[in-house]
Amino acid sequence: DFRKIIENDFLYVDKTAYIHEVVSKPGTYFLSRPRRFGKSITVSLLHALYNGSQDLFNGLWIEDKWDWNKKYPVLHFSLTSIGFQSIGLLPALLQEISLQARYHGINLSTEGLAPRFRELIVALATNGQKTVVLIDEYDAPMIHYLGNQMAQAIENREILREFYSVLKDADAFLELVFLTGVSKFSKTGIFSGLNNLDDLSMHPAFATMLGYTQEELETNFTREIEKAGTILNLPRTKLLDKMKEWYNGYRFEENAEKVYNPVSVNHFFSRNKFQNFWFSTGTPSFLVNLLKKE
Repeated sequence: DFRKIIENDFLYVDKTAYIHEVVSKPGTYFLSRPRRFGKSITVSLLHALYNGSQDLFNGLWIEDKWDWNKKYPVLHFSLTSIGFQSIGLLPALLQEISLQARYHGINLSTEGLAPRFRELIVALATNGQKTVVLIDEYDAPMIHYLGNQMAQAIENREILREFYSVLKDADAFLELVFLTGVSKFSKTGIFSGLNNLDDLSMHPAFATMLGYTQEELETNFTREIEKAGTILNLPRTKLLDKMKEWYNGYRFEENAEKVYNPVSVNHFFSRNKFQNFWFSTGTPSFLVNLLKKE
């Protein structure tokens, strides 16, 4: 969580220049990245930005480039934590909509998933301020069942298609929509009703928006690099070469710079030993299941 990082004085590698590029114009944006790559931090940062939490951005690139007098109503959904596995996706989404309506002091009168979601968006768009919708792990209710329970995955896809179609229908009341997930489904599938989607996943301007570049690694982790070199008895150049060999394998556009996986780097500096950290924490089980099945 972005607020937790800042308030506890943890290290935050400043990515707010990319964020500014996204928020500089209203729109509907989608970003796909592997697990443990900083998607949730990015979404929580956007939440803090639109809430006007200026104190969290002291010293960051965006601090003097954002109008802090503007505060927007924010709907923040994390589809991994709404309880779809225990109560089903439709009841879970309806429950989450009701919870967020209650938080904002709104009494909903409509029935059904799409009508209630749209009513909430419209009701929040008051006093000239449009609603911001942030959806983290948009695909969790589908990929959780891929490979093992395909019928459930397909059923959840149809429910999500109805849910996301509201974002196109309510466009006049929306300032920004930002969705993240580990997979990228075609616009003709789950996003068939959301044809105004701007996909940043392999956009060259956003290829290094998540993950650490070589420069970010070397400038933000100088103490950690020095400590690891001492413990492992490796000169700085050899340590960096070995880190690059282990953790610098991600490229999100054909000609873009490679980036390091953040969780691998963080775990390496915590333990000062080379291991496949990401595989033990971020392996996409749905992919493994599909590989076994096929």
